[in-house]
Amino acid sequence: ARQFDAKELLVLTSQEVVDLLVDEESASLAELEDFIMIPIKFQVEALFTQEQYDIVIM
Repeated sequence: ARQFDAKELLVLTSQEVVDLLVDEESASLAELEDFIMIPIKFQVEALFTQEQYDIVIM
């Protein structure tokens, strides 16, 4: 059983990371979504550096 009953994951991160994930890593992202059976959405946080992120379980 899963620890959380998530309907969606929201990743808050920098624009550079979002661009990389939805462009160059889109196939890997799609595989991950299929594997965990939860959609992953992104929100740009302008003040975040490339190394910073938060994951919100929704």
